[in-house]
Amino acid sequence: AVVSTQSGHYGRGMGVMVMVGIPLNAISLVNLIMSVGIAVEFSAHIVKSYVSSPFTCPRRKAKFALVTTGPSVFSGITLTKFVGIVVLAFAKSKLFEVFYFRMFLSVIVLGVTHSLIFLPAFLSIDFMGFINNGFYL
Repeated sequence: AVVSTQSGHYGRGMGVMVMVGIPLNAISLVNLIMSVGIAVEFSAHIVKSYVSSPFTCPRRKAKFALVTTGPSVFSGITLTKFVGIVVLAFAKSKLFEVFYFRMFLSVIVLGVTHSLIFLPAFLSIDFMGFINNGFYL
């Protein structure tokens, strides 16, 4: 589940680069590779809470992970990173504004979207129920 959302994050990050007009060069490539690590930071807390949940039902485990860890991920990771990069929006240097503000803003938005929306939805699917009932994915 985590690998799936992280690869999706990487692909969407490249898509955002195209939409915003950020060229692929050494700086944007380094930022793109760093974005995978930052996205793991978002998702790891949700997955840890999901795995350590006292429930057995995948939906209840996903809900437990969102209720217990979701607010911390949103306020502790998302908002602090956003406050840290909002200063770069006012930079006079085009390098900082394009390659750091725009890219890191997209990393934050995609990371929080994947960790608080897509990942719990994916984890709540009961794959073992499909397999045990003879349905294969």
